[in-house]
Amino acid sequence: MISCRRKAREAALQALYQCDALGEWSLACIDLYFQQFQSEGALEGESQEHTGFARMIIDGVISNFDFIDSQISAASKHWSLPRMCRVDRNLLRLAVYEIGFVPDIPVSVTINEAIEIAKRYCGDDAPMFVNGVLDNIATTFASDPLLKSKVFQKELKKAANS
Repeated sequence: MISCRRKAREAALQALYQCDALGEWSLACIDLYFQQFQSEGALEGESQEHTGFARMIIDGVISNFDFIDSQISAASKHWSLPRMCRVDRNLLRLAVYEIGFVPDIPVSVTINEAIEIAKRYCGDDAPMFVNGVLDNIATTFASDPLLKSKVFQKELKKAANS
Protein backbone atom coordinates (compact mmCIF):
# COMPACT_ATOMS: atom_id res chain seq x y z
CA MET A 1 0.00 0.00 0.00
CA ILE A 2 1.31 3.44 -0.92
CA SER A 3 1.48 5.96 1.93
CA CYS A 4 -0.58 9.15 1.75
CA ARG A 5 2.57 11.28 1.85
CA ARG A 6 3.98 9.34 -1.08
CA LYS A 7 0.76 9.96 -3.00
CA ALA A 8 1.16 13.65 -2.20
CA ARG A 9 4.77 13.57 -3.45
CA GLU A 10 3.62 11.82 -6.64
CA ALA A 11 0.96 14.48 -7.18
CA ALA A 12 3.62 17.17 -6.62
CA LEU A 13 5.86 15.42 -9.16
CA GLN A 14 3.05 15.32 -11.71
CA ALA A 15 2.25 19.01 -11.21
CA LEU A 16 5.93 19.98 -11.50
CA TYR A 17 6.23 17.83 -14.62
CA GLN A 18 3.26 19.68 -16.13
CA CYS A 19 4.86 23.05 -15.37
CA ASP A 20 8.18 21.89 -16.83
CA ALA A 21 6.53 20.53 -19.99
CA LEU A 22 4.56 23.74 -20.50
CA GLY A 23 7.46 25.98 -19.51
CA GLU A 24 5.13 27.81 -17.14
CA TRP A 25 5.87 27.89 -13.42
CA SER A 26 2.84 29.91 -12.27
CA LEU A 27 0.24 29.29 -9.60
CA ALA A 28 -2.35 29.24 -12.39
CA CYS A 29 -0.55 26.26 -13.94
CA ILE A 30 -0.56 24.47 -10.57
CA ASP A 31 -4.24 25.24 -10.05
CA LEU A 32 -4.96 23.84 -13.52
CA TYR A 33 -3.26 20.58 -12.55
CA PHE A 34 -5.35 20.22 -9.38
CA GLN A 35 -8.58 21.15 -11.19
CA GLN A 36 -8.07 18.86 -14.17
CA PHE A 37 -6.22 15.87 -12.80
CA GLN A 38 -6.75 15.52 -9.08
CA SER A 39 -10.32 14.26 -9.33
CA GLU A 40 -8.89 11.23 -11.11
CA GLY A 41 -5.37 11.33 -9.71
CA ALA A 42 -3.13 10.53 -6.80
CA LEU A 43 -4.97 12.35 -4.02
CA GLU A 44 -8.56 11.47 -4.84
CA GLY A 45 -10.45 11.05 -1.60
CA GLU A 46 -7.46 12.04 0.51
CA SER A 47 -7.53 14.60 3.27
CA GLN A 48 -6.89 18.29 2.82
CA GLU A 49 -3.68 17.76 4.81
CA HIS A 50 -2.17 15.65 2.05
CA THR A 51 -3.32 17.97 -0.71
CA GLY A 52 -1.78 20.73 1.40
CA PHE A 53 1.46 18.76 1.64
CA ALA A 54 1.61 18.37 -2.15
CA ARG A 55 0.93 22.08 -2.64
CA MET A 56 3.54 23.00 -0.01
CA ILE A 57 6.18 21.04 -1.92
CA ILE A 58 5.16 22.57 -5.25
CA ASP A 59 5.10 26.11 -3.86
CA GLY A 60 8.45 25.52 -2.17
CA VAL A 61 10.08 24.28 -5.37
CA ILE A 62 8.75 27.22 -7.37
CA SER A 63 9.74 29.76 -4.70
CA ASN A 64 13.27 28.37 -4.45
CA PHE A 65 13.64 27.28 -8.06
CA ASP A 66 17.03 28.84 -8.87
CA PHE A 67 18.62 27.69 -5.62
CA ILE A 68 17.30 24.13 -6.01
CA ASP A 69 18.44 23.89 -9.63
CA SER A 70 21.89 25.22 -8.70
CA GLN A 71 22.22 22.50 -6.07
CA ILE A 72 21.16 19.79 -8.53
CA SER A 73 23.58 21.12 -11.16
CA ALA A 74 26.47 21.16 -8.69
CA ALA A 75 25.70 17.65 -7.43
CA SER A 76 25.09 15.93 -10.76
CA LYS A 77 28.44 15.63 -12.40
CA HIS A 78 28.35 15.23 -16.19
CA TRP A 79 24.57 15.85 -16.31
CA SER A 80 23.17 19.27 -17.07
CA LEU A 81 19.57 19.93 -16.06
CA PRO A 82 18.29 20.14 -19.66
CA ARG A 83 19.96 16.80 -20.42
CA MET A 84 18.13 15.03 -17.57
CA CYS A 85 14.87 13.26 -18.14
CA ARG A 86 12.02 15.62 -17.21
CA VAL A 87 10.64 13.21 -14.59
CA ASP A 88 14.06 12.72 -12.97
CA ARG A 89 14.71 16.47 -12.93
CA ASN A 90 11.42 17.27 -11.20
CA LEU A 91 11.71 14.39 -8.76
CA LEU A 92 15.12 15.77 -7.77
CA ARG A 93 13.63 19.25 -7.39
CA LEU A 94 10.95 18.14 -4.97
CA ALA A 95 13.39 16.03 -2.96
CA VAL A 96 15.95 18.85 -2.76
CA TYR A 97 13.22 21.15 -1.50
CA GLU A 98 12.37 18.65 1.25
CA ILE A 99 16.03 18.14 2.19
CA GLY A 100 16.76 21.83 2.35
CA PHE A 101 13.54 23.37 3.60
CA VAL A 102 11.43 20.81 5.48
CA PRO A 103 13.32 20.05 8.69
CA ASP A 104 10.66 17.76 10.20
CA ILE A 105 11.23 15.11 7.51
CA PRO A 106 14.47 13.15 7.99
CA VAL A 107 16.82 13.33 5.00
CA SER A 108 16.97 9.53 4.83
CA VAL A 109 13.16 9.38 4.48
CA THR A 110 13.19 11.98 1.69
CA ILE A 111 15.92 10.13 -0.22
CA ASN A 112 14.18 6.77 0.22
CA GLU A 113 10.85 8.21 -0.96
CA ALA A 114 12.53 9.73 -4.03
CA ILE A 115 14.17 6.39 -4.87
CA GLU A 116 10.85 4.54 -4.53
CA ILE A 117 9.08 7.11 -6.74
CA ALA A 118 11.91 6.84 -9.27
CA LYS A 119 11.41 3.06 -9.38
CA ARG A 120 7.77 3.65 -10.28
CA TYR A 121 8.01 6.55 -12.74
CA CYS A 122 11.54 6.66 -14.12
CA GLY A 123 13.93 4.55 -16.16
CA ASP A 124 15.91 1.60 -14.83
CA ASP A 125 19.02 3.64 -13.95
CA ALA A 126 17.11 6.53 -12.37
CA PRO A 127 16.89 5.22 -8.79
CA MET A 128 20.68 4.94 -8.59
CA PHE A 129 21.12 8.35 -10.25
CA VAL A 130 18.57 10.00 -7.92
CA ASN A 131 20.21 8.40 -4.89
CA GLY A 132 23.67 9.63 -5.90
CA VAL A 133 22.58 13.21 -6.61
CA LEU A 134 20.50 13.49 -3.44
CA ASP A 135 23.26 11.97 -1.32
CA ASN A 136 25.68 14.60 -2.67
CA ILE A 137 23.20 17.38 -1.92
CA ALA A 138 22.45 16.07 1.58
CA THR A 139 26.20 15.97 2.29
CA THR A 140 26.56 19.55 1.04
CA PHE A 141 23.72 20.78 3.25
CA ALA A 142 25.07 18.88 6.26
CA SER A 143 28.56 20.34 5.82
CA ASP A 144 27.29 23.92 5.37
CA PRO A 145 24.07 24.52 7.33
CA LEU A 146 24.09 28.21 6.37
CA LEU A 147 24.21 27.46 2.63
CA LYS A 148 20.63 28.56 1.97
CA SER A 149 21.05 31.89 3.74
CA LYS A 150 24.32 32.57 1.88
CA VAL A 151 22.62 31.99 -1.46
CA PHE A 152 19.67 34.19 -0.51
CA GLN A 153 22.04 36.99 0.56
CA LYS A 154 23.78 36.82 -2.85
CA GLU A 155 20.40 36.95 -4.62
CA LEU A 156 19.34 39.96 -2.57
CA LYS A 157 22.59 41.79 -3.42
CA LYS A 158 22.18 40.92 -7.10
CA ALA A 159 18.59 42.18 -7.11
CA ALA A 160 19.60 45.38 -5.31
CA ASN A 161 22.34 46.06 -7.87
CA SER A 162 20.07 45.58 -10.89
